[in-house]
Amino acid sequence: MVNDTQPRVRRRPIEESDLAGVTDLLVRGFPARSRRYWERGLGLMKERPAIEGCPRFGFMLESGPGPVGVALMLCGRAEGDDAVRCNLSSWAVDPAYRVQAPLLVASMLKRPDVTFTNISPAPHTWPTITAQGFRPYSEGQVVVATALSPGLPSARVVSDPEAWRDLRDAALLDDHRRYGCTSLVVETRDGPRPFVLLPVRARSGRLPLPLMQLIYCRDIADLTLCAGAIGRWLLRRGMIGLLLETATPLPKGGAVLRRLPRTAKFYRGPNPPRIGDLSYTERVIFGA
Repeated sequence: MVNDTQPRVRRRPIEESDLAGVTDLLVRGFPARSRRYWERGLGLMKERPAIEGCPRFGFMLESGPGPVGVALMLCGRAEGDDAVRCNLSSWAVDPAYRVQAPLLVASMLKRPDVTFTNISPAPHTWPTITAQGFRPYSEGQVVVATALSPGLPSARVVSDPEAWRDLRDAALLDDHRRYGCTSLVVETRDGPRPFVLLPVRARSGRLPLPLMQLIYCRDIADLTLCAGAIGRWLLRRGMIGLLLETATPLPKGGAVLRRLPRTAKFYRGPNPPRIGDLSYTERVIFGA
């Protein structure tokens, strides 16, 4: 027998007109985050170009006048590639509707042409997302003091936007600078090598360590070559090192200060994510 009192729930893409209600739900679901945090991130999502066939913001579950569930999706194309990638982020579902939470992404996950990432899953959710077909591509992070790394002796760090105006990565570097990251170029005899770093703090004992997290480089081998120059540039600005994925080849001479093993990142799809590229993901759109 059908229970006529059960509220009807439907899944649909999030529209711009839904963002106020979506923000309310995210504030309920993540009480440690402020409304300003979500408003800023959703505002930056509005500025990103839409990808044909992909939701602009993600999907929501609707029952009555507003959303009762939401999964944000940051869809885009990898730098220099036409492949579509989608960073699944910030799931929130009101308690009475959590049994229907899988509906939020079920249809999107069926797309064989899209590579999905989940870069901040809570450890207790790892078995669930593994059952959905996700595989880890990074199983932890390390804090590395790179100032003693030799690298290229002639390398020089330049953070002036004019240094990257003619690079193919110029729009990416400009965007991430506007998001609050540090965009820079290491000039070498073999040409400029662009990087994007995000200020973060990793707690060690009672004191948080002032660090930068690697968000983007063209090739992870560039970091090995430029780590010493970047590390010394950061040290002069009060940053003691870099936060890197454990899958990153560690720069020679760089001392490992701390390991963060319970910070795995997962993917599902045809194009495994490249270590050294978290551009346009929740990490920069919503912040550390």
